[in-house]
Amino acid sequence: MTSPRRSLWILLCLCVFLALAPEARSAEMEQARDISDASLITQQQGFFNVSGLFDGNTVRTQVYNDHSWLTLVSDEGIGSLYLIFDVEYGGYSVTDNDVGETVWFGQNGFLHEFLDLEAAFGAAPSSVTVSFDSGAVRLNELYVFTPGKIPEFVQCWNAPAEGQADLVLFSAHGDDDQLFFAGMLPYYAGELSYQVQVVYLTNHRNLTTERCHEMLDGLWAVGVRNYPVFGPFGDYYSLSLEDAYSMFRNAGVSREELEGFVAEQLRRFRPLVAVGHDVDGEYGHGQHSLFADLLMKAVAVSFDPEQYPESAERYGVWDVPKTYLHLYPENPVVLDWDRPLEHFDGMTAYQVTKHVGFPCHKSQFQDFAWFFTGAETAAEVSKFSPCQYGLYRSTVGRDREKNDLFENLTAYSALEEEPAVPTEETFAALSKETGAATVPWETLQQPDKKSQSTWHPAFFPTFAAFFGGSCNCVEAVHKK
Repeated sequence: MTSPRRSLWILLCLCVFLALAPEARSAEMEQARDISDASLITQQQGFFNVSGLFDGNTVRTQVYNDHSWLTLVSDEGIGSLYLIFDVEYGGYSVTDNDVGETVWFGQNGFLHEFLDLEAAFGAAPSSVTVSFDSGAVRLNELYVFTPGKIPEFVQCWNAPAEGQADLVLFSAHGDDDQLFFAGMLPYYAGELSYQVQVVYLTNHRNLTTERCHEMLDGLWAVGVRNYPVFGPFGDYYSLSLEDAYSMFRNAGVSREELEGFVAEQLRRFRPLVAVGHDVDGEYGHGQHSLFADLLMKAVAVSFDPEQYPESAERYGVWDVPKTYLHLYPENPVVLDWDRPLEHFDGMTAYQVTKHVGFPCHKSQFQDFAWFFTGAETAAEVSKFSPCQYGLYRSTVGRDREKNDLFENLTAYSALEEEPAVPTEETFAALSKETGAATVPWETLQQPDKKSQSTWHPAFFPTFAAFFGGSCNCVEAVHKK
């Protein structure tokens, strides 16, 4: 007779086996084959040049009328599709013609969208019809795959990190994240798998639609998996902060609108760490300075429900625990982007950016490759070093080690349990004892519209001393 202890052991082993079995099967899954070809289209309406969808050019677009559709047929089964849109499109549908079932896609408005048809229909259809009934569609490329594991170049984006971004990087232009912030994305997003959200000031579409594709390709290459925010503003070259504001004013965009945009992103994503440009614009670009200025203004008001009340109503308020600016001289930190990364097979974060991420920006490569010239390591970049930042503002104290943006913080993914909730009395006592520049108790009591709780774990490092924590983080840093 089997003992109770042995039975329990067998049961546990079985549970582990069942839990790991899907991963094992996934690892052994046959590689999906790219069968993209115009010959798969057996019927269509409105697609006057179907060969253009399969020419391998992901930035050249075809414009098709509303209510366009096409039917694809493959005896091998169609496991998945990958669509490259030129501009965001609304909802569109895919019908499994084998069983007559229809599923809607496009709710996220991704430019590069992967459709897992096996998951959507429970099996790979032999015939599907893709229908675009939300207006004219600008489509660049269509990939068709057999069932199996998709190739690495296919971008399966996660939705933006609503309410749980560990880090939000405010990058003015489509290649700044790969240049002046070189190393940051491969390390925090790729190596550590933190929830990293990139917010661009401009989508460049007053000049071209090509750069949005380069931005997506570059982010994907360095390990970012949360779809970025493409700001709605134009790309205007300027030589000073005031010149940049003036150009936006002439384009009908006010300072309040610009600042409100940044405050909304802070409230929407609730980052533990926000990172922005050099206040002098690195090499003097006014839009870099402007985005840094907007971030400094936004972190000072994002916790106030009376400031930009529409986004406060939609997302709640948020006080960013830590805000860093590139090359900021006070409270400096130096980040090491020259350590080998396991996720990238021993390449350093700098090498990943230089050799993998930045080359995706083909339209910018020739003009800005100078940034990396002569520097085989990040430490050798002497001008506008991507390693040097300064802690502009903090609610969790000053950095001591000065080598990690998350000092005194715990990433969302690492939070294993909800900390004890401090009371108004302990909050007041801490403020009185330390003189820390904390936000008002009433502000922190603004409800989290996502979870309907009034406190968020990101605030708790500030109160570690009261709850048995070892974090020395009762100082506050706020440069006005």
